[in-house]
Amino acid sequence: MTFRAGQPDMSSLASTLRRLHLNRVIWLMIACIVVGASLADAVTINGHRYVSLPDVATRFGMDHSWLVRGKEAQVGSQWSDLRFTLHKRDITYNGDKIYLGAPVALHNGVLHITEVDYEQTLKPLFFPQQFDPKPKLYHIVLDPGHGGKDGGAQNPSLKLQEKYLAMDLANRVKSRLERYGYKVSLTRTTDKYISLSERPAIANRLNADLFVSLHFNAINNSKVDGIETFVMTPPGHASTNSTSADSRSYAGNKDAPWSLMAGYYIQSAMVEKTRADDRGLKRARFAVLKSLECPGVLVEGGFVSHPTEGRNIGSSAYRDKLADAIVTGILNYQKAINRARGIDS
Repeated sequence: MTFRAGQPDMSSLASTLRRLHLNRVIWLMIACIVVGASLADAVTINGHRYVSLPDVATRFGMDHSWLVRGKEAQVGSQWSDLRFTLHKRDITYNGDKIYLGAPVALHNGVLHITEVDYEQTLKPLFFPQQFDPKPKLYHIVLDPGHGGKDGGAQNPSLKLQEKYLAMDLANRVKSRLERYGYKVSLTRTTDKYISLSERPAIANRLNADLFVSLHFNAINNSKVDGIETFVMTPPGHASTNSTSADSRSYAGNKDAPWSLMAGYYIQSAMVEKTRADDRGLKRARFAVLKSLECPGVLVEGGFVSHPTEGRNIGSSAYRDKLADAIVTGILNYQKAINRARGIDS
């Protein structure tokens, strides 16, 4: 995307699964605390309803502390570390960058986040069992970005073109997912142009359980690099790369908690596996996400315009890493929704 903006590694996967098992225990402990927690009053700041971080900590059964009084705060436990900075939209969760819909605000001497960010960003990560209906995951639709007359991002000096890279990555992810027993469909299997509106329509017609759109970035600045993942922006909030809010709710907002979870796990796995710069889990009302009737994410697997990252993306070994990471993220998402559904896995 032009910037307007073999098997997965088993040792890494085993480590991740051990961590997920621990997370399950943590979820159960926290859930017991939260059931009895009372909700403090929200306040209105800049037209949004905000809740205080001490209240969020109480609801999560965690501790609140200042890192820099009045500017940076931590909500954490023995296992979880959430960090917030005044006026910033990006937070970190155990080191992974996640963008909120509205900036962190200061009120009565404590930091606040919007109720929407509490409900649609933090709660899906800690309490997915509170959201219904809970999805299954069997049929995954992969969407190789661009194609045909739409070449997407390019780096002529490295002979890279996004439409071919996305198609190659989709095939690598598809073969790996099929080894795990998933049914996988592609929105295109050849160098063919498909409109943005048709891509989610294909997923909807196939009754997909998850939609993953695959892209690469480019920008007229060779210093910019890194990986980012997008999910739908909540109604009333501005997308990450915008300051204009949109109050409308789209079909793609219906599965917001599950899209958020899928995006988080895929982004986290890609950054861990490739060691690329973490540009974060972001929000956007992309056409391919707006009309989806299933959870969906859009992945930007790096900048072909960056000299080092571009060369990496051009190598099949690096695209294998990306494919392994995306599959690991989807497997971790599967584990999370299984736990939410009360299924041991």
